[in-house]
Amino acid sequence: MKYNKENAWQFLLLIIRIWLGYRLIAASYSSVIDIITSPKERQFFEKWFGEELHFPFPVVMAFLAKGVECLGGILILLGLFTRPAAVLVALTMMIATLTANLGENWVIDGGFTISYCLFALILVVHGSGRYGLDGLRRNRRDFK
Repeated sequence: MKYNKENAWQFLLLIIRIWLGYRLIAASYSSVIDIITSPKERQFFEKWFGEELHFPFPVVMAFLAKGVECLGGILILLGLFTRPAAVLVALTMMIATLTANLGENWVIDGGFTISYCLFALILVVHGSGRYGLDGLRRNRRDFK
């Protein structure tokens, strides 16, 4: 079998989307649900985002950040509206890196957020690739 650079790149974009989408959903899903349902979790985010990070409206900001992670992860995983979702994820992860994780151990949280930001930037530039729903939508449009 002959090596095809374009096919390899498309497969790599698929792997990046699956990994990034999965990790974003796994890191945010329970927090989104808990912010809505758990007063204890809301207090945690109010203290962390408000008192430690000095964000205005800390619970709203936490919900927006975790919501972007969760919804962005779902869209990226599916390859649907990949570029807009990846822009929001990249911005969220950059803010997380520069606020919550700056000066942290880059092997743990800071390493995750900067890596997620970089993977999202790859998707901003290249889109979902041929194996995402964006690619299917593009192909259907081309045949009409």
